Amino acid sequence: MDENSSQIGEVADEALNRPMISAVMINTNDKYFPRMCIEAFARSKVEFPMEFIVVDHASTDPISTGYVDKAEKEGRIRVARAGANLGFAKGNNLGAKLARGKYILIINPDVALQEDTLQKMVDYMEAHSEVGVLGPKLVYPNDEVQDSCRREMTFTDLVIKRTFLKRIPSLRKRVEKYTMNDFDHSVTQEVELLVGALLLIPRSLYEQIGGFDERYFLFMEDFDLSRTIRGLGKKAVYFHETFAVHNHKRLSGGLFFKILFKKTFWIHVMSAFKYFWKWRKA
Repeated sequence: MDENSSQIGEVADEALNRPMISAVMINTNDKYFPRMCIEAFARSKVEFPMEFIVVDHASTDPISTGYVDKAEKEGRIRVARAGANLGFAKGNNLGAKLARGKYILIINPDVALQEDTLQKMVDYMEAHSEVGVLGPKLVYPNDEVQDSCRREMTFTDLVIKRTFLKRIPSLRKRVEKYTMNDFDHSVTQEVELLVGALLLIPRSLYEQIGGFDERYFLFMEDFDLSRTIRGLGKKAVYFHETFAVHNHKRLSGGLFFKILFKKTFWIHVMSAFKYFWKWRKA
């Protein structure tokens, strides 16, 4: 075999073994969740190669870091050690830079896939080139369906949702419209915005838009991504034909003055300001 033939063979082998999916997960002292997430991913019944990339945000929790270190040494995952908490957008973008797959799977550590989730999602994407981002049904551990997609909202809608104002009937109706309480979760359909706990995106498209907008530290970057992708003529689609369990704790409105002292509330407010300023100018 001559040198050219050998090189062609190596390229062919690399293409054959290239992952279809590159999963990216951030670990920020998430205790048992990384193990749950990674092992559920590994149990997936798929017809293609996959890889799992963990972005570690300088975690010190011995449970999560111990498992991540062990899985890395065994060659089951790849790890990008950030050295600090970069936030959701920048952290996922860091992991995506290591990705080799045709699709990037953004997955939160508290998400546990079903065995058929990834195969069904990829099959759908392969058959629908017009789709730019796909988000499956998410359920709580008690099987209650989560509101994992949204309609476009106003800043006021977000404030109402996160405070006691949502108890006022007329304002509650505004929130219910934004959170799509009338949405039929038993139908796969195009939506405006997808929640970022579990998203499948073609890597070429992810790279084209530059990934998540890193001006957001936490919150709103997933909605921004959906809107950016839709702006390119691609669809954001809610996919009901499979699901994943999202071990997510609801963010409750609670007492207004108590909320004011919550760091996550102010992070959400700052992200909302950035989001509405950006799209006001668009």
